[in-house]
Amino acid sequence: MSQIIDSSQNSPPAADNLQMTGTTSLHMTDNVLCSLIEHARPTAEEISELASGRKGFGLALILLGFIRTGRSLLPLATLDLSGFALSARKLKLLLSSLPSGPGVVETLRCGPHVCKDACLPVLLDFLHRLKAGGARGAPFISLKTLNLAKCDLGATINPIFPLLPPSLEHLDLSGGRLRRVSVEGLASVFSFGWLPNLLSLDLSDNPLGPSGLRALVKALSSCPQSLSLQSLKLARTKAKAEGVEALAEALKAKKTTSLQTLDLAENEMRPAGLKHLASAVNAEAVPHLKVLVLKKNELADLPHHEIDYAPISELLTTNALKELEEFDLSNNALFDEGVDEIGGEDADEDTDADENGDEDGGGSEGQAEGGSIVPSAATLAVPGRFPKVRRLDLGGRYPAVVSSEQLAAFATSLGVGGLPSLQELVLPGGGSYGSPNPQGGVAFANALTSGHLSQLRCLKLQSRSDMTGEAFAGLCRSLARGKVSLLQSLDLDMYDDDAEEGVVALAEGIQGQRLSSLESFRLSLPNVKGFAVSGLGLAFGCGGCPGLQKLDLKWSEEGDEGVRGLAEGLVGGRLSCLRDLSLTLDCGVEGEGETEWAGEGCIALGEVLSTGKLPSLRTVRMDWLCSQSFPSLCEGLSRGRVDPPLLLDINLEGENFHSADAPVTRFAEVIRAGKLSGLRSFKYQWYPPMLSREGWRMFGEALSHADALLNSLEEVHILSQTQEANAAFFEGLSRGTGRLLALHTLHCVYGSTIGTEGAQSLSALVTGGRVPSLKDLKVKLGGIGQEGMQAFAAALGSPHVSALRRLDVFIWREVGMFSVALSSGHLRRLEELQVRGLRLIEEIHALCVGLGSGKLSSLRTLHFCDCSFGGEGGRALSELLVAEKLPSLRILEVGFTGLGDEGVRALVEVWMTRDPPPLQHLNFQQNQLTGAIVNPVLRLLGSQQLPALETLSLFGNGRIDERSRQSLFGTFPEVVKFDYSVL
Repeated sequence: MSQIIDSSQNSPPAADNLQMTGTTSLHMTDNVLCSLIEHARPTAEEISELASGRKGFGLALILLGFIRTGRSLLPLATLDLSGFALSARKLKLLLSSLPSGPGVVETLRCGPHVCKDACLPVLLDFLHRLKAGGARGAPFISLKTLNLAKCDLGATINPIFPLLPPSLEHLDLSGGRLRRVSVEGLASVFSFGWLPNLLSLDLSDNPLGPSGLRALVKALSSCPQSLSLQSLKLARTKAKAEGVEALAEALKAKKTTSLQTLDLAENEMRPAGLKHLASAVNAEAVPHLKVLVLKKNELADLPHHEIDYAPISELLTTNALKELEEFDLSNNALFDEGVDEIGGEDADEDTDADENGDEDGGGSEGQAEGGSIVPSAATLAVPGRFPKVRRLDLGGRYPAVVSSEQLAAFATSLGVGGLPSLQELVLPGGGSYGSPNPQGGVAFANALTSGHLSQLRCLKLQSRSDMTGEAFAGLCRSLARGKVSLLQSLDLDMYDDDAEEGVVALAEGIQGQRLSSLESFRLSLPNVKGFAVSGLGLAFGCGGCPGLQKLDLKWSEEGDEGVRGLAEGLVGGRLSCLRDLSLTLDCGVEGEGETEWAGEGCIALGEVLSTGKLPSLRTVRMDWLCSQSFPSLCEGLSRGRVDPPLLLDINLEGENFHSADAPVTRFAEVIRAGKLSGLRSFKYQWYPPMLSREGWRMFGEALSHADALLNSLEEVHILSQTQEANAAFFEGLSRGTGRLLALHTLHCVYGSTIGTEGAQSLSALVTGGRVPSLKDLKVKLGGIGQEGMQAFAAALGSPHVSALRRLDVFIWREVGMFSVALSSGHLRRLEELQVRGLRLIEEIHALCVGLGSGKLSSLRTLHFCDCSFGGEGGRALSELLVAEKLPSLRILEVGFTGLGDEGVRALVEVWMTRDPPPLQHLNFQQNQLTGAIVNPVLRLLGSQQLPALETLSLFGNGRIDERSRQSLFGTFPEVVKFDYSVL
């Protein structure tokens, strides 16, 4: 010590000053950094974003260091690594740099990259340290939420489950491709009681199947102690009736009586599965259940178009769901039959019985063919049955409709306080189109004025044929009387043309501030007189909805009076919160006299949008039926500018023989003048095509003009046009000198080919680096010749195409050049390829050369459509469909290709002898297959050569006999599909 002191004392003054200066400098630097960090106050989300990319990683480590040493008190409750794309070494460095203590990294979200390859052991080691820390009583980090959604964990999840820390409360494994084998690891964790604090488990969108669900719920029921689990989400897990039965039996073990949320959406449970669930409910297995989701489960549907209403009737008449707050029955055909229509005289007798003293007060029930009792929608609103239900969803597409009689019965029960806590209600379409009966709409209007729906916050009423003009007027008057003044979201879809009286009533209610809580309003109308919509628009400008954030209006009028009223309302200064505006319009005068069109309303609307009169506005979407009204809108837009942060989406449609040159040319002029830099997407569809070649050339050139400054343009869709039009558009697009930096989607389909000139122009655009973000390209290349294909292939072989992820082409002839482009290596990030139009076996062989080059290592989806493969084509295809050549392929669709039995056998033979890609979905729809494929397919599925396979679709192969169908489906019911499906 003395030597050190002496040395210090004897040191030269200059050295001493230098040391002190260095220390002071370090302190100053540290203080400056602390001040900067405290001033910036980056959020946990921003720190996560920095840590996930190469450019920000170093800064993220510095921030973590300041937090870890206590020099900064930045909050870091959440670490989101869903976008992490760096090396395993950097992941290890990041995780080892995390601070510890209460409130730090309580939530960890991982992405696919973190959960595979070299990064997975790093994650496992991190989880192991967390679990070990907890075992010693001094947790390194008390992790409460782990989100592994969409991490493709199918084959790798087993090592993770035993390492889950006991502090975990929420576990999200949705979309992870978990199967029975992989979920058994999770089951063992529950069996041993290693997750005592788990409150929520999400396994949605995993192909568990009945066997996987059985493995999971068996562990739940055999857990040594009651679980604290409150939320169990099993949507789209292919549970079917057998899986739901296993779940119901597990629930009856009453180890999960704390359950508050149960999501079983889209599981094909049908009446057989619902019967077991209803039994568990009535056994009081879920006494605290608050959320029950049974969406799209065919709850009353049996095979061969038969119906069984008994299970749904049992569930709806239960008295064991007193705590239920959310009930989702959407997309199930339950109340589509009028009770009186089905029951006949028996139904009348039942009605009389109810009137004379039905104990439940559940409304009348009729008897369907076969003796099944038709449930009444009124049973949902029996006083005292579901006293706490806040959200009820009965919506959906046909056949999930509610008949007028059923709606009337339901509304009548609502009107006497049947659902006193109701805050959100979704009602589907329904009624008879031939003879609309307004009783349902009238009864619902009465329910709204009864005062028993005063808590309603959200109402969605889909288009109903029985909603006549008179019924709609009554409904709107009821809404406008102030009895549902807490409404925050209102969505009305009107079917009948006679809507004016109802719209006027709504306007009066808004103007009178009797709907003052509205934040979202959608109104879809058919033909309506302009004065009605004008009044509605003006009402918004009177301050009746000061908190309105989203406005979505659809109507058709002669003239533009309604448009003018809306424009005036928008500039009234009373819509300071409006962020999203969506308009679907058909206005103008058809036929003679069009030249006299003034379009003052459309001009006014365009001017409002372009002059900053609504500073809160962020997105505007306009679906405009192109007529003389559109140039008027463009005139208004030209009087100002639409710049970010306001973004504009334009869908321009036409279905007449009038020329489109005037509206499109005027639009192009506004773009070229730099007035629409906020344009985000443009879609054009006019049938028959009525825009001249020169008009298309001018429009294309406007988009890429240097003065247009379309740096926000992301999508362009040109649909149903002629070859000359398509070629002219691409020619114009390539002429401009501007770059479309944000353009990621370019579709030119549903019409003719883009032609040789179009292909050459498109190539110039891509190879010139002027669309560097292009991810999704869809074009028709038929008949473009050698010159055109050579140009297109050059584009695909360019380094400027590296962002491309999805390519969809119609192609015939010159396939060899296209194949060479696939082998170029510049499409190594391509994830989806769809090829149409191949006819000759030589074309198929040529394409297979490129596909099998090994340069498409990221390809996940390969789709052939409208091709002619035959057996020989199937053999050619089989040679490239191996893991060595397409290691990432998950989806193979070869429907409508004439593959035949020989082609399927060729695929099976190769996959039985060589490692196939990790396929999840196979689509052999409409391929003229017969029962001869049964044995090869059974052998393949039984071999486990395709362990990840979730779906094999054989829809539309009518030559497969019933015995063969039963053999395939009976052996592999979770995989084989004979009904139509979209993969």
